[in-house]
Amino acid sequence: MPEPHKDRGAPETDVLRLRPSSCAVLLDIATPQLYRENPFRKVGLPVLAGPRDVAKRIDQLKLSAELDTGALSWSFAPEIPLTVDQIREVAQALKEPAGRLVHELFWFWPEHYPDDTSADAAINHLAQGETALAVECWEAAAISGQPAAVHNLAVYYHQQVLALESRTSADEQELIQLWFKALRYWDRIAGSEGIWTRVQARVDRMADARLTGELVRQIRANLPQALAKICAALALSHGEQGRADRAALHAALVIHIHGDTVGPQRVLEACATPIARRIDDRVRAATNRVRPQAATGLAAAIALIRNNDEDLRLIEMLCGRTAEFYHEVSHSVAGAGLGCLVAYQRQTADDCGCLPVLLYLLGMETTPELKRRLADTFEVVYRNALSGKHHSVEEAPRVAVTETTSDFDRSYRLLAAEVIPGMEKFGLGGVARQEYASRIAGMLQQLAITACNETGNMALATNAFATALELPCSPEVRAGLEKARAKLQRDFTAREEEGLRAETEGSHLLVNQHGVCLNGTWTSPAEIAALRHGTETRTEGGAVVTTYLIAWRNTSGEVFVLNHTNLFPPSDSAAGHFASILDSFYASLVPGLVDRLVRTIRAGEEVFLGETPLKPEGMLLGSPADFWKRDELVPYAMLETKMEGGQLILSSKNNPWRSETHDVAQTWNAAIITRVIEALLCD
Repeated sequence: MPEPHKDRGAPETDVLRLRPSSCAVLLDIATPQLYRENPFRKVGLPVLAGPRDVAKRIDQLKLSAELDTGALSWSFAPEIPLTVDQIREVAQALKEPAGRLVHELFWFWPEHYPDDTSADAAINHLAQGETALAVECWEAAAISGQPAAVHNLAVYYHQQVLALESRTSADEQELIQLWFKALRYWDRIAGSEGIWTRVQARVDRMADARLTGELVRQIRANLPQALAKICAALALSHGEQGRADRAALHAALVIHIHGDTVGPQRVLEACATPIARRIDDRVRAATNRVRPQAATGLAAAIALIRNNDEDLRLIEMLCGRTAEFYHEVSHSVAGAGLGCLVAYQRQTADDCGCLPVLLYLLGMETTPELKRRLADTFEVVYRNALSGKHHSVEEAPRVAVTETTSDFDRSYRLLAAEVIPGMEKFGLGGVARQEYASRIAGMLQQLAITACNETGNMALATNAFATALELPCSPEVRAGLEKARAKLQRDFTAREEEGLRAETEGSHLLVNQHGVCLNGTWTSPAEIAALRHGTETRTEGGAVVTTYLIAWRNTSGEVFVLNHTNLFPPSDSAAGHFASILDSFYASLVPGLVDRLVRTIRAGEEVFLGETPLKPEGMLLGSPADFWKRDELVPYAMLETKMEGGQLILSSKNNPWRSETHDVAQTWNAAIITRVIEALLCD
């Protein structure tokens, strides 16, 4: 657990000289129930009541309680009459001089305090339950700076706002106005020599050896801390009840009261310390449970998130997200969660189950080192889930991976099928749920933009944005998603309309959403029947030269070829031209071609890859080693596809000997067969 703030870099004697001694009696009494528990309020006594007056009043109230004679009538009298035991407690409290002095500070003084005069109009109004008239007297006197009137207005407005705090439906603006009115009066009191001279005179009149001038100095020096302590307790209470705005208001008031950084930080951290202890206990319990039972790691990590999310938000409300105290607590939860997951992933190879938890942990405040570990772990687990090949976090190869078209599709399915449903496991509250959903929405937005820009897959981009907009994100995030989707659509439409133009001497090519035009001959997307592309090698002047090829065939059987004779003459820029033209084909023409091939296969019509027929149920594969055996129908789900050196290798996952190889540059549709198979596997 992080330690509450301590001053660093100065000897203890300097710290004590700069910081006032804490006043335990004041700070113990300074709670949100300050006025509700004030003994003068409870029994309707004036603050200067002597021992004889106190005893007489206590006896009257005891008799009234025993006879149950009815309601109490003075201003701010308890709603429910006190019991005999409660009356005895009040009598005992008034016998303790230091506590009584503090309670007097937080109740109403007569005009000439500490001198007692029975002719004080305002105090007499209070005794009759005429609160409004008493306030009018004080407001008139406060204009001229009368000390007791200023003090009483501070007590009155402070008492009013704390009473309002207990209501869940309190008007926020009224609450704020009352708080700042009360605090302005208390600020005047803290700086008023006249008021503290009166408090010291009161101590002198009480003539009790337990009361000293040092106590008065401590009370004055610690008054801001006492007021801040009340606000800190309210911040915690409102936060625990889910009233984030009220909690944030009181955290801000603590800072306002102190007017510096160290003071409020100390108060708020002290309030947050019990919460941090709860979190530490859960972290230790999870770690101890998983150490001998790695298979429980996922459940332990989810429990850590579910049980600590609200407490972490309370500490964030109190101390702020940038505070070192909050960072240390958040770091401990994230580190423990990661340890649980790594043990679980190594034991079970359940990469998909780990993803939602890792995504949550990535959003937590940690040290840069732990943030990198979380990111590396997420990358390994995410790649495992995409490829279906398991590596433990420690053993995974650290290599950069370039996403292919199929990777984008798999990424979308992984997010939709595993990560989004995983959000429900945590049982997050409203704000936490929105933040987590926003992280997923951000991943979907990035996936949509990258897939569209790199492969022209606008259909995937549209689905990704639609899924993101279904998540429970904040209105601001939703507006950002809508804006990004509209921009991507505009850019895609403009790019498709403009298309790609390429020309060399005697050859002109245009590729856009309307089709492909080579030297004035158009082939619309619907007329594309087959495609092949790749590299060829030939000998030129005794040297082996690699050239590029893109060819397409229309539904009438006409073949069009781009190669070294027209668009790809040997040059340093040939590879770049080939790549850009191929990207345009995949953006504008390939999606429609794949869709038509899939529909044809599902309809049972003849479709061939080279000489291999594609049936609705699968492909017929032979075996080079067992050429005398008949071809076997391999379901598409059991097909393994691999590209090596310009060759497409198709094999059975159950029997690798069942395989065949096709030259991608020479075999129609070999380059897109993986897309066709993936589409056939989709419902």
